[in-house]
Amino acid sequence: MKKGIKRKIYNLNSELYKVTGIQRVLLDIHEALKTGLETKIVGTIPYRKVNRALDIDRKDYVRLRNPFVFRNSVVVIHERRLLPLMWVLTHIPGLNIRCVYVHHNELYGNKKLSRSLFPKNIVAISDAGIRNLTGYFGVAEEKITKIHNCVRETWHVKACSRHFNPDDIKILYPARINSVKQQVEIVKNLQGRLDSRIKILFAGIGPMYDELKSLCNDGGQFEALGFCSDIPELMCKCDFMMLFSQHEGLPISLIEAAQSGTPIICNDVGGNMEIVHDGENGFVVNDWDSLLSTLNSLPLIKSADIARMSEAGRNIYLNNFKFDIFKRNYSQLIKSIK
Repeated sequence: MKKGIKRKIYNLNSELYKVTGIQRVLLDIHEALKTGLETKIVGTIPYRKVNRALDIDRKDYVRLRNPFVFRNSVVVIHERRLLPLMWVLTHIPGLNIRCVYVHHNELYGNKKLSRSLFPKNIVAISDAGIRNLTGYFGVAEEKITKIHNCVRETWHVKACSRHFNPDDIKILYPARINSVKQQVEIVKNLQGRLDSRIKILFAGIGPMYDELKSLCNDGGQFEALGFCSDIPELMCKCDFMMLFSQHEGLPISLIEAAQSGTPIICNDVGGNMEIVHDGENGFVVNDWDSLLSTLNSLPLIKSADIARMSEAGRNIYLNNFKFDIFKRNYSQLIKSIK
């Protein structure tokens, strides 16, 4: 940026009407950079339509009406479809705009066009994201900065404790209810085959919620809870956390599980293995038979092993996914942009 010009930071997203990991990372970046910088969250919808669960303060929100509002700023974008707009804006003389693109998921298609539109500064949230950018899109590694997602520490998660009862095991599955997260397929594949001592709680809403709700018998082994505002607190009341998606970026819910010391059951997609170390703080399974076998073996686990896995998860969180680490990395990135 030019000398003498105060640096402004804008976080731009066109889907602030919903709550996903992308919106949560956007809020974390805003929080990390607002000390000493002028930061705003930019959306394409009126403030009244912004999802209240995001807890965005009115003074921090700007509705995008005129892209020239970005003059003399760094714009952090979270969607590939915004790349054409930012390419145009960064090439208009006098606007003095820089762009940071956060690559949240492994993406495919539009290879040549995307490669030509990627900015000089790209954040990959996982090693899988880096491989996708370099291997598929042919992005030069020097353009990529790896910054893990984070979860902010809260008092009730620090104080989280649980007693493991092998005869009453609760597994939390917190995710948007859709085909990618596979909740409906999980019920269809496990119903009638799951050990009677195990119950799976699905927390979240989405396009397949009604179908999931109809499959779950009230009081049975599967329960659809709907939207839950405090996943970490709910996680503390469960014995395991589970995620079995078709693909992932770097799931916030897995980081929350590590933070709370909740052992994890997941598959090897996206950046999952950077959070879950098989046999240390969870179990990694990659097909339906292995998933069923692992779930049905949970009542055989000893309390001492649960405690060991819980401690391992906490250490993984503290060493890799704390907000302080996230804040330092994004601050360094922004300072490096010329």
